[in-house]
Amino acid sequence: MGGSDNPDNLALACHRCNSHRYNFIVGTDPQTKKKVPLFNPRQQKWCAHFIWTADCLTIVGTTPIGRATCNRLNLNDEGYEQEESILQPRQFWVQAGWHPPLEDPRQED
Repeated sequence: MGGSDNPDNLALACHRCNSHRYNFIVGTDPQTKKKVPLFNPRQQKWCAHFIWTADCLTIVGTTPIGRATCNRLNLNDEGYEQEESILQPRQFWVQAGWHPPLEDPRQED
């Protein structure tokens, strides 16, 4: 809230994530039930807060910030029917070799 539209204050996001993000700057960590700031890609490293499941379809928050961000932005489309979920495109992207970025950590099989 209150941020400018200066390019230094913006982060690239798809429409789906941007609409979930809205103007929220905090979320609730489902594990601790505490309010924490959401992940800030300009100030934090993705790998410090998230990991992909071994199949590369699901983002797992590894810290309170990561868990709250997954929850607030609904990064894994929990509660949606499979055909409407982000999981279907992710599966296609994995098969095509486009996803996830090589530098992103993944759980072991």
